[in-house]
Amino acid sequence: MERQRRIRTYENHHIYGAEIAGAFLREFGYDKKKLELVQKCILNHRGSNVMEKQSPEEICVADADSISHFDAVPSLFYLAYVQRKLGIDDGIDFVKNKLNHSYQKLSERGKEIYKDKYEQVISLLV
Repeated sequence: MERQRRIRTYENHHIYGAEIAGAFLREFGYDKKKLELVQKCILNHRGSNVMEKQSPEEICVADADSISHFDAVPSLFYLAYVQRKLGIDDGIDFVKNKLNHSYQKLSERGKEIYKDKYEQVISLLV
C-alpha cells in the first residue's frame, strides 16, 4: 500500500509540488501573479510531461531537474536495485535510459553546458 502511494506521488510530484508551493506562498502573502509563475515552473518541469516552456524560469527549473540526475547517480541505482528490485543488466539499462532521457530534455544551452558530464557518466555505464 505504501509503495503504491509513493509511486502515485512520484508520478504526480509536479502536481503535488505546485499545490504545496501555492499553499505555502499564499500563506506568506505572495503576489498572485508571481505565485502562478512559480506554480507553472513546477508543473512544466517534468520531462515525461512535455509542455512548452515559455519563460526563462521554466527552462531553468526543467534543466535543473534533469541536471540533478547526473549528480545523483547513486540514488538512481538505489531506485533501480532496491526500490524496483531490478537485476544487474536491467538496473544499468534503467539508469542509462533515465540519464539519456534527462539529457535529451535539456534546453540547447543546458546540453552545451552539461555535455561533458553526460558523456563521462554514460561512459561508465557501457
